[in-house]
Amino acid sequence: ALKQECLDTFGDKPHYCFMSPHMQQFVQVPYFMFNSKYDAWQMNNILRAPCYVSGKHPCPQEEQDAVLQFGKDFLDQFAPVQKESQNGAMITSCICHGCNWAATVLDNRTSYQHYAAWHAGKDTGAAAILDNRTSYQHYA
Repeated sequence: ALKQECLDTFGDKPHYCFMSPHMQQFVQVPYFMFNSKYDAWQMNNILRAPCYVSGKHPCPQEEQDAVLQFGKDFLDQFAPVQKESQNGAMITSCICHGCNWAATVLDNRTSYQHYAAWHAGKDTGAAAILDNRTSYQHYA
């Protein structure tokens, strides 16, 4: 069920309460998020950069710039999650959907090791592990 507070906030746009950028402010339990700032499904279906839709790589510079901006926009929408000290996250720069989290390593720990440290309370504050590489890799 959708939270009534969210429905009241978004009034004539109740579908917003299904989307993370809008509903995350109403989640009160701690959560750990695994996500790519360049989600492959979103590259094909939302951004619709022609080189991702067609599968032709490398992308022209204009499309690469659009992808990088998409990642920056994702991080802007993600910022409120980082401000909540109860939450954690592993955000990769790899282009993937259903990413191979067991193989994703940052700061000498796998994604699952970061999650375990957050869950055990070993990482304090907002435990958002961000892959800040500016060049991205494509893993479909």
